[in-house]
Amino acid sequence: MKSYLLSAFVRSHAHLEEDAFRHAEPGCWLVWEAGPWKPGGARTLTGIPRPSSPTPLPVAPGLEALAYSLTPKDAHHEQMTLGRNAICDIVINDGTISMLHLVFVRADGAWTVQDSGSRNGSALSGSPLEPGKPRQLLSMARLTAGSVAFSFYEPRDMLWRLKQYR
Repeated sequence: MKSYLLSAFVRSHAHLEEDAFRHAEPGCWLVWEAGPWKPGGARTLTGIPRPSSPTPLPVAPGLEALAYSLTPKDAHHEQMTLGRNAICDIVINDGTISMLHLVFVRADGAWTVQDSGSRNGSALSGSPLEPGKPRQLLSMARLTAGSVAFSFYEPRDMLWRLKQYR
């Protein structure tokens, strides 16, 4: 799976026009937003308070984020996982993230997300995710897993985000 520091991604892709960007990077993106980090351990169990509302997206130079291409390893397997376990497709070593925290599924060109029954929960656009109940991801949606913030982008909106750093 491809991942980029957002600052490096800007340098290599922000100059592209939309068609060229879609050709180079046809998939959707999950951006791990800059924010506090809690080191994870093999048996980290942390209860966290739920935020009352999502925080605004950081779209300013100097705030580093990490962008993950949502491209399943196997073209026939339209699922990706996020968690602290090394077997997950996206590994986030933060103590508020469960070993398997989120499951992303692509069907008919659209992505859904579901909480896998994580200890610290997840929310989509400020609304808690019920474990095992998939919810559709819309471009520029804000997703939290434990205390870690993510943003979901379709290619057009990811290019827009990159151009904000010019």
